[in-house]
Amino acid sequence: MLTPYAPFETYDVVVLGAGYAGLMASLRLGRRGLGLRVALINAEEQFIERVRLQEAMVAPVMPRIASLSDYLARTPVKFIAARALSLDPVRRTVLIAAEGSTREIGFTQLIYALGSHVDTNNAPGAPQNAYRLDPGEGPNSTAALRVALHQLAGRPARVLAVGGGPLSIEAAGEVKSTWPEMHVTLVSATRAGDFTSGKVQAVLRRDLTRLGVALVDNERVSEITASEVVTANGRRFTYDVCIWAAGMRAPSIAREAGLTVDAQDRVVVDTNLRSVSHPFILAVGDSAHPRGSTGAPFRASALAAAVSGVYAAEQVAAKVTGKTISPFAFSTFAQAIAVGRFAALFPLDANDHPILFVLGGRAARRLRDILVWLVLHFITLERLLPGIQSWPGRRRGASQPLGAASSHRPAKKSSADVDGRGVG
Repeated sequence: MLTPYAPFETYDVVVLGAGYAGLMASLRLGRRGLGLRVALINAEEQFIERVRLQEAMVAPVMPRIASLSDYLARTPVKFIAARALSLDPVRRTVLIAAEGSTREIGFTQLIYALGSHVDTNNAPGAPQNAYRLDPGEGPNSTAALRVALHQLAGRPARVLAVGGGPLSIEAAGEVKSTWPEMHVTLVSATRAGDFTSGKVQAVLRRDLTRLGVALVDNERVSEITASEVVTANGRRFTYDVCIWAAGMRAPSIAREAGLTVDAQDRVVVDTNLRSVSHPFILAVGDSAHPRGSTGAPFRASALAAAVSGVYAAEQVAAKVTGKTISPFAFSTFAQAIAVGRFAALFPLDANDHPILFVLGGRAARRLRDILVWLVLHFITLERLLPGIQSWPGRRRGASQPLGAASSHRPAKKSSADVDGRGVG
């Protein structure tokens, strides 16, 4: 039973969530010259690299930032290890829980960076019967999935991954690479890999097939029982382990607080990343849905999240100093998707479309792992030298006035377009 207590602390800025976006925003705000009182609230003491969760399916992944308290010890940012329970935008407070008690934290401005989790609301039975690549120690988490897979090691177990986007592709590839004796099937509502270009799709499907993953296309899952996946077409797939990766959803805290959100509970923001209903709240990373052009399409990406965190911190600083900064614009230079011991890596144009070539196989996996390492060090450099980061891709996508209707061809859409997080 949680016991409330008072009084509550108040900060100039509270950052909710210490993922790529929230941690980067906090470090940027930690510049001593600003003199801001900044609090970073996160449920876990460790920094979770979401792009490495598929590795955690098969073996524990040692955190490269094991203690956020220690990591932020020499900065002006106060780290609070606590779980956010609710948000009150009228009183400008956040209710948090830690060590069996609850308390309120007050703020002047808030950066909402709670990220996203695998959405299990879109198929009956998925919450109870399917594992997902989410952090934590819950009964359906990545840690629980690892235990279940190890119990089946050495047997021709039937593993189903559902989705067709990056997260499900990475899950299927990782299982089959680690346990080739298992029968791994990837079930997709459209076509596995159908979320970028034909070239990328071909490489992803080629490498999945090389591993021995069976691909089932155009089968939308309508129900998951304790032993079967049932599709809308009436097909049934028996499984020993089911991994659900068909869509992502942000936490419900913003919706419950009355903020304007989209169908996936992401906070609807303007091109300054400020909530359209509560402008003193900014949303970043997977928790944000910009209304208006951000140059390239705003999508789930570790690097895009980190850059949006930088931008949100600059918006907060601009509010304090009375300056005006340009709207948010960002376009990354490449994207990489792991496929077990292989990967697909491809450069992108300013509108986030694959160009030039697609590198696959083992070489692409090695380069992909380097990119993951670089994203973390992009954050660490900001900690060492606050204010130094100015990623060139932040404005590469701004080929037209932001907020105007986009003139470039639309990004390819599928049921997988919110399935998981890429590196770039």
